[in-house]
Amino acid sequence: MEHLTFVSCVNKAEVAKSCLLASPCLAPGHGHQLILVSGMPSAGAGARWGAKLARHPWMVLLHQDVYLPEGWDVQFLAGLRAASLEFPALAVAGVYGVRADGSHAGHVYDRDCWLGGPLEAAERVRSLDELLLAVRLDSGIGPDPALGWHLYGTDVCLQAEAAGLDAVVLHAPCEHRASLVREVASLNAEEKAQWQPGVDAFNASVETFCKRWSQALPVVTPMASVDEGYRLSI
Repeated sequence: MEHLTFVSCVNKAEVAKSCLLASPCLAPGHGHQLILVSGMPSAGAGARWGAKLARHPWMVLLHQDVYLPEGWDVQFLAGLRAASLEFPALAVAGVYGVRADGSHAGHVYDRDCWLGGPLEAAERVRSLDELLLAVRLDSGIGPDPALGWHLYGTDVCLQAEAAGLDAVVLHAPCEHRASLVREVASLNAEEKAQWQPGVDAFNASVETFCKRWSQALPVVTPMASVDEGYRLSI
């Protein structure tokens, strides 16, 4: 069987242990390479570190709070093989994203509910959720460290688009056990103050992203339609 290199930036060991490291396909003996990095200033920096150590053609970048169910690796690799036949210039793949027309594609369990639905075949997308995405290392595509921790799933898709390569979403459901709130309107003043640094960091990523991809705006991401005037507020 082919194997994958998994890279995850970890800042909460207990979360990684209960989610990512509990994934059956990442247990010893499955042959996949797992690289956990900490102390990185951005997702892009973590990805570059992982790429230096990677032993396999495809590097999967995923959050520490993602759980991969039994057989996920077999399903994802089968999806990659099929997608490579349909899209010979395949360079980026994920499990949940947004098509060019703004509609969502993919099937994942996010926090407290299922999003999307099953796909019969891989579909080309212009944005991917950062919970899990894979890049073909020989394509030279990877998250821009300047983006911090946000919007790099869209960044790699636009990199592929600019290079004449393909980015797709595959049917390989997994669980995103995030602790993020779904409705910020329900937060009280103290909770909003606690979340504000994260919101500020996201908006900084938006500003950087819009400068980097001004010619491609607006871009619909799994979270919002992003353009130069978009900013998240709580």
